[in-house]
Amino acid sequence: MATSQHTDLFEILIEAAKSHGISQGELAARVGIRQETLSRAKKHPAISLKTFLDLVRVAGLRVQLVPDHPVAEQITSGTLFPGSNSGP
Repeated sequence: MATSQHTDLFEILIEAAKSHGISQGELAARVGIRQETLSRAKKHPAISLKTFLDLVRVAGLRVQLVPDHPVAEQITSGTLFPGSNSGP
């Protein structure tokens, strides 16, 4: 995962926590890490998956894995060939 995508995930996570009245420090404390660890994790992806999932849960979010089949999705949605007619 690119660093900017990683940072974006943490920004989303922290904003979601804030929307529930949970500060960054409280978010970190609730999952048993220091606030400095959470701040560092925003810039460097050195946090365990378990800790990340705990942070996500406390922030009121969930992680969902979805298939990465863009062509199949485009076929299903009818956007594989934009502007083409589907009939003969």
